[in-house]
Amino acid sequence: MVSPLYVALQYDQSDSVEMLLREGYSPDAQDCTDILDIRSPLCMTLCRTSNEPKSELGGLLIAAGASWSEEDWIYALATDKTDLLQLILKHRWIPLQDTETRKCSAPHHPGKTVLKLPEVRDLLCVALNQVHFAACWLPLLLKAGLEPSLLLQPHMLEQADSEVLNYLLEFVNWSTLSPPLKHILDRRRAEKTWEPCPHFDSIPCLSHMCRLQVRVVLGSDSLMGTDVVERLPVPSLLNGFLQFRDISEPSYTHSPQSSPLSERIHEYESTHQHRHVL
Repeated sequence: MVSPLYVALQYDQSDSVEMLLREGYSPDAQDCTDILDIRSPLCMTLCRTSNEPKSELGGLLIAAGASWSEEDWIYALATDKTDLLQLILKHRWIPLQDTETRKCSAPHHPGKTVLKLPEVRDLLCVALNQVHFAACWLPLLLKAGLEPSLLLQPHMLEQADSEVLNYLLEFVNWSTLSPPLKHILDRRRAEKTWEPCPHFDSIPCLSHMCRLQVRVVLGSDSLMGTDVVERLPVPSLLNGFLQFRDISEPSYTHSPQSSPLSERIHEYESTHQHRHVL
């Protein structure tokens, strides 16, 4: 039997969707690819063309903890519009990512559901395949607590716009990049496809090193996504600096996309490479 959640979504019945979720119906329901050619309620909602119901119904599913796959993340990242990604980050928590244990962990965060490890993996995979739109999604993800070092991948450094690359490097210790990554930066500098910030030629200043260490101790998710920085024994004027709010965000300088998102999704599925870093 098909979950009634699909019927409520089909007719944009937000009250019914809310009631069903409150009564314990899973926001993921069941995979109906064979019956309805729809993988999940979230996929059904994202495919809709009406923006208003999509925002409201999508918010209900996201808040209830609907699972995100690679295909779903494309809707949020393969675009110069950030509304959907902001909606996701309003209800979902990016946990601390441990690159050594390949696990995610996070304290309980009232009002938000923690993204599971497979969801974070798929998020990173799609993001690294959508570097064209990084000026749009990168600031939001870093401010939400994504560990910046996870994005220090060859493809990112090779393809990112100059402003985007500088923005990312401002969140890390640029002087300790691996030789292969430094080689990419040196080549781009020689080719004049990257205009680095002048201070990238020097080791980071002590204040920057200190805030990097604060992030290591507190965790990127706690530092960027909670008020923990306000409880540190430091002058309040330093709070913004510790959360990297002094760094100017990159501008999206590409022409608006003329192709429908559905075409970009098809292109992604046929050409993308899996770039799992967790």
